[in-house]
Amino acid sequence: MVFDRRLRAYSIDTSLAFLLVILVIFTVYDLKMPEWAKNSIVAAIYLGVYIIPNLISPGQTFGKRVQKLKVIKNSGYEGREYRVPSRFFLVLRELLKAACTILTFGFYLLIAGIVSNNRRDGRTVHDFVFGTRVIPLTRFSDERTERFVVGEEMKEALKGTSHHD
Repeated sequence: MVFDRRLRAYSIDTSLAFLLVILVIFTVYDLKMPEWAKNSIVAAIYLGVYIIPNLISPGQTFGKRVQKLKVIKNSGYEGREYRVPSRFFLVLRELLKAACTILTFGFYLLIAGIVSNNRRDGRTVHDFVFGTRVIPLTRFSDERTERFVVGEEMKEALKGTSHHD
């Protein structure tokens, strides 16, 4: 199960988003801008932390990259390569997760965590909606974790993130 790694990845992403939002709030607070513009900048930064990394390295936010996790299609793999959803699909997945979190004042994260923690495959609500799952790209300390075949695309995405590179 990769629940603890997913939780750490989400914490890293949320901390980065929060830090950037706080910096921007202090920066634009005194500027002569309409309130909607300030709020738009804050929302863009918050969502950018979750969306922009998926455009650069599909299936990985900054936190997932640090934790060596990747979002893949749940439908299996072609040959020996796991399939990563399209960037558009990944952006929609992140937008749904953010919308559910904001609209439920964070209660969604509790439900998603319970669902993920109680499933062998670690899938959560937004994984079911978009037909995805999160896999570890490196061996985890728990011996029950499956071995995953890391394809050339994933090796390239991970280049420079290990002390073995």
